[in-house]
Order: sequence, then C-alpha cells, then structure tokens
Amino acid sequence: MTATLVLIVFAVTIVIMILLISKCKVHPAMSILLSVIFLGIVLTFIPGTKPFNIVNTINAGFASTIRSIALVILLGCLLGKVLEETGAAVAITKSVVRLLGPKKVIWGIAVSAAILGIPIWADSVVILLIPIVSLLAIETGASMMAYGGALYLGALVTASLVPPTPGPVAAAALLKVPLGEAVLWGLIVSVPSIIAGVFFLKTLNKFRVAPKEEYVQAAKNADLTKLPSTSKSLFPIILPIVLIMINTFIQANFPKDSAMVKFWSFIGDPMPALLIGCLFSVVLVHGGWKQRLDKKVVNNWVEDACRIAAMPVFVTGLGGSLAQFIRDADVVSAIAKAVADSGMPGILLPIIIAVIIHVITGSNTLGVMTTAALVEPMLATLGISPLTAFLCCGTGAMVLKHANSSGFWVTTAMSNMTLTQGLRTVGGSLSVAGIVGAIFTVILHYAGVI
Repeated sequence: MTATLVLIVFAVTIVIMILLISKCKVHPAMSILLSVIFLGIVLTFIPGTKPFNIVNTINAGFASTIRSIALVILLGCLLGKVLEETGAAVAITKSVVRLLGPKKVIWGIAVSAAILGIPIWADSVVILLIPIVSLLAIETGASMMAYGGALYLGALVTASLVPPTPGPVAAAALLKVPLGEAVLWGLIVSVPSIIAGVFFLKTLNKFRVAPKEEYVQAAKNADLTKLPSTSKSLFPIILPIVLIMINTFIQANFPKDSAMVKFWSFIGDPMPALLIGCLFSVVLVHGGWKQRLDKKVVNNWVEDACRIAAMPVFVTGLGGSLAQFIRDADVVSAIAKAVADSGMPGILLPIIIAVIIHVITGSNTLGVMTTAALVEPMLATLGISPLTAFLCCGTGAMVLKHANSSGFWVTTAMSNMTLTQGLRTVGGSLSVAGIVGAIFTVILHYAGVI
C-alpha cells in the first residue's frame, strides 16, 4: 500500500510541475521548486516512508548537481555568445555550403546548423542564419519548408544530444555520464537522426514557400568582409571537444598515478577545456588586441552569458533536488513494480517521459534535463546504463515539436511558413529525427555497445 501511495504522489507531483509550467506560465525553476516542496511535504505524512529533512534534502540535491556543471554551462553560453557576435556562425555556414556544392545546399545548412547547435541555443542559430538561408533559397529555387526546417533540425538535434549545450550538459551531470562519453555518443546518435530528418525535409521541397524579402535583402546588404576565417571560427568549438575526448581516452588506457593522466585530468576536464576554448575565441573579434580586450568583449559578453546560463543552472540544480527525493523515498521500487507488471522494456521509460514533458511544456531543454533527474535513481531497476538513459532523454525530447515551443515559432515565422506548414516541417522532421535516434539508441543498447 505504501509503494502505491508513493507512486501516486510522485505522479501527481509531475502533473503539478507540468501544469505550472505549461498552463500557469510559472518559470520552470520556481515550478520545480514548488513541486519538490510539495513532494517532500506529502511524503512525510505517508506511513512507512523514512523521515527526512525537506530543506536539507533540497539543498543536498541542488548542491551535488550544480557543483560539476554550473561553470561548464556558463562557459558554454559564453562561447556561444562570442560565435554569435563575431560572425563566426555565418562564416561556418558559408564554408560548409560552399564545400558541399549547390546540389547539396540542404545538407550544408543542416551540417553547419548541427555544428553551431553544440555551443549555441537552437533558436539563436535560426535567428543568426535565417538571412543567409533565405538568400540560398532564392539562389537555388528551394522552398523554405526544406531549408528553414533543415536549419532548425540540425541545431536542435545536437543541442539535445551534444554538450556543452546546457540541456545535455545537465543531463550528463544528473546521470553521472562523463562528458567525453556524452560528446562522443551524442555526436554518433546525431548523425542518423539528422540524416533521417533531412530526407524527410527533402520531400517537402515540392511545397513552394518563398523566403521573406527582408531577410534576403539583409543577407545581400550584409558586410561579409569582416567575417573570421572558417578555421578560426571552428577552432574554439573543436578544441574543447578534442581536449575532453583525449582526456577520456587517456583516463581509460594509462595508469591513474602517471604524470600524463594527472595533466590531462585537469586540461581535459570540461571546465578548463571550455575555458581554453573561450580564451581562444577572442581571436575571432575583428581588429587588434585593443578591440579584443574592449569592455564589450571582456565584460558585456560575459555578463550576457551569465544571464543566459542562470536558467539552466537553477533548473538543473532543482532537478537534482527532485532526484534526491526520489532516491530517499520508495519511488524507485514503486515505479519498478509498475514497469515490471506492465511488461514494458525499461529502456522505453525515459524516452516516453522525455516525449511527454517536451510535448506538454514545449521545452526541449526541460524535456532532457527533467527526464534525466527523474530516471537517474531508477537506472539499475530499469536495466539500462547512464549513457543509454542520456541518449534516450536527448532523442525523446525532440519528438512532436509543436506550437507551444519558441523554437517552433521562430522557425515558422522567420521561414515565412503558415502554422500548418510549420507543424509539418518542424514537428515532422524532428519527430522523424527523434524516433530514428531513439531506435538507434535501443539497437546500441541491446547490442551491448552502450
């Protein structure tokens, strides 16, 4: 009876949290905090559950979660800010499209967006690149349903799966997945997801949607002489990823007390690696060192990054508080019994939860982070590894993107699409990408690879 009551209280808590965010428009951080407090109060009155201090449990879960990811999220946001402000995002896009050629422009858009989706919010990638994508649509006679969709598709897939974007960074921290593994496998699963999504979008090219003239003119009138080179633009993104992955390899293959392991355990840790990437990104600023050390660069951009990072840091920390209550109560055993009785494979639970949270709240980031917090305490019961759960969270949180999402409206409006066209383009392509990514993850799991 106690297990059933705990499960009911847990389900009611999640419903309250989702309703506060989606219906009452309460900020996600406050919604999760109120839900966690509700869960803690109700659990203390259920006979048979062990007593615990609500405030101490909230603080313990919050602190243990953000201590490893707060600075990583801040530095990732700062790197994204520099790429936006310096024109590096545009430089990367132009180079990738030129490299792939005029017949594969849609692939160039998706690939460049995927690269930029690693450090930059997907919505921002669309806002940054929609002028050049609109111009490409005019030059190639393509529909914005295909090109605008590819722009958001590429950015959102990697923003869901590849650190240092806040969502996957937070999920990796909550699930205790080393960031090197998260980056590597996030990239691997992103590939079939993006390929499937682009093939779907190519079928929409027959529905002619012209770009907005204002963005075409903006692209034509833009001063492209001050753009950084492609190599300079890519270097700050690739460098920290390479450092993190080298560290992961060395930690697994060399003696723990060797000088090499000690060196790389610092330089390849996500925080120092991203800091190095941010420091190198200063060379993207046009002009000499006087311009690069201007207050706008070393102060204002950092301040903007702090504001951008605040929400994911607090939401992730409070997700850790929620996970702490789940661990301390009998929620895990109750859910395990429910899953076992239903006969559903445990691997499907994080995928389903991520889809539900994403569909109801409209937030991909919330879908990834909140699902990670919910399933972390029950991984052993579900019979899946932390890495598997991480990939399930990221792929599930792409499915059924629709009109309650800011990214949906940014892409639909700026690509000159109607609501129906946006649902078909954004919702359709990301559902295909998420489902294919989830299937690929399930195959990797049952093959024993992850």
